[in-house]
Amino acid sequence: MNNEELTQFIVKELSKHHDRGAIVQKICEQTSLSWSEAERTITEVEAQNRRKIASRQGPLLIFMSIATLVIGIGLLAYNIELIVAIFNSDLMTQILSLQSGYYRLVGLVTGVGMVIGGLYGSWNVLASFFPD
Repeated sequence: MNNEELTQFIVKELSKHHDRGAIVQKICEQTSLSWSEAERTITEVEAQNRRKIASRQGPLLIFMSIATLVIGIGLLAYNIELIVAIFNSDLMTQILSLQSGYYRLVGLVTGVGMVIGGLYGSWNVLASFFPD
């Protein structure tokens, strides 16, 4: 296996989110490199091809980020009554009522966390497409 084939193999494996240990093992089996040399080679190839790897990983990561964002917005929409109650003086009654229950408060907090996580994930994936 020559250097270009090895580089393409490493980029392909990293793009598929495979375990680094498994990649190192495959490289050691297919070439005459030692474990430490294979790890060093993977690090170098990853640094040189960061944008290519990110662009191949992008669709899955964007899908997961958008799915998390949409589910979080759904949880917020479902618990909109509690959000409105926060701005009214009826907050404690709303939280403690049998109609609302504590699960709505948990759903609200989870929804906010999912929206923040979805936005953060989308931002990171999109930022990886445009290097510094």
